[in-house]
Amino acid sequence: MKRMRVLRTIGLAATMALAASATMVPRLSLEEMVDRSELIVRGRSVRMWSAWDAKGQFIWTHNEIEVAETWKGGPGARVIVSEIGGTVGDDAMQVEGVPQYQAGEEVVLFLYRTPIGYWRSRGMGQGKFRVAAGGKVRTQTGGAALIAPTGAVHRGTDLGQLDGASLDQLRSLVRALIPGGRR
Repeated sequence: MKRMRVLRTIGLAATMALAASATMVPRLSLEEMVDRSELIVRGRSVRMWSAWDAKGQFIWTHNEIEVAETWKGGPGARVIVSEIGGTVGDDAMQVEGVPQYQAGEEVVLFLYRTPIGYWRSRGMGQGKFRVAAGGKVRTQTGGAALIAPTGAVHRGTDLGQLDGASLDQLRSLVRALIPGGRR
């Protein structure tokens, strides 16, 4: 049996790794998430694959999302969300705090465009809400340690308060924060 080589990194958005291998990520409020996201969509994960970047430095996992509803921005019928980490052949790269996707899962995503052109979730796992049975949204941090930015006072709606809210409630809150109430 081949041994898998595991590469570890703290990711592009993280600043430090904790002793427990968690990634430290600035805690964002709903207001910050809406303001800092170029694209907010509800959709379903339909396909996933991992590949090395063009320079062969990082493995990225790409998630094709079939868009059911756009709350901010305008992606079209599908969007590819790329998160750092994954497995290619015998190589694996694991990054704590990066959201994981499951085929067929319904999600609400808060996205931004990276300098290399990939769409990524804002605030790592904070930018992905899973829509559970009954239309309830579930927040995810994916192993990240959420911290308040140095010297900052956390203001706004804590994302943890939204865990278990209905999809309709989240949609209303988000749209109320977008100038003009919509895209």
